[in-house]
Amino acid sequence: MPQILDHASNIYLSITLSPSSPLFSTPSALSTGSHSLLTYQGQVGALSDVQLYSIPRGGLEPNWDSIQEDVLRGIREREGVVRVDVVQPPKQRAKRGDEL
Repeated sequence: MPQILDHASNIYLSITLSPSSPLFSTPSALSTGSHSLLTYQGQVGALSDVQLYSIPRGGLEPNWDSIQEDVLRGIREREGVVRVDVVQPPKQRAKRGDEL
């Protein structure tokens, strides 16, 4: 069953972990310590190395663009983190007249 994401309340990060990392077996450990803003949401589909985390928007939204690089850099520097992506909110699709 797909996860239900609340993009109005949270910023979501997709984090790819190295299989040789200790974080691979306990991905929730990434959300402790200096990254306590992170909340572990779970695995992304069948991809065992890709995990989903959320950061509450409360207080971050107006400043997110200015602090985003610092937050992402801190996560990327953790041992075992291969890649960090910000998950974009879904957009409403629209039909284009008679083209279909």
